[in-house]
Amino acid sequence: MNPRLVWLSRRGIKELDIVLQGYLQDDYADAPPAEQQAFAALLEYQDPDILDRLFHGVEDDDAQIAALVRRLRGR
Repeated sequence: MNPRLVWLSRRGIKELDIVLQGYLQDDYADAPPAEQQAFAALLEYQDPDILDRLFHGVEDDDAQIAALVRRLRGR
C-alpha cells in the first residue's frame, strides 16, 4: 500500500479517520484506477472541505471525486 496515502488518510478527526482509513484498507486495492486517483486527489483537500463533501452534502465539481464521495457516504 502506498505509504503516502496511509499518512494522508490519518486526519486526526475521528469521523474522517474512520471513513478514509476504512476505504483505504477495505476498498482501495480493488478500486478502478480512476477511483484510486480520485481518492488520492480527495486526500489533498483540507479537512473542512472533506467534511463538507462527506457529511454536509457539498457536491464536488470533479465528477470522479463526486462519485467517490457518494460511494464513501454509502459505506
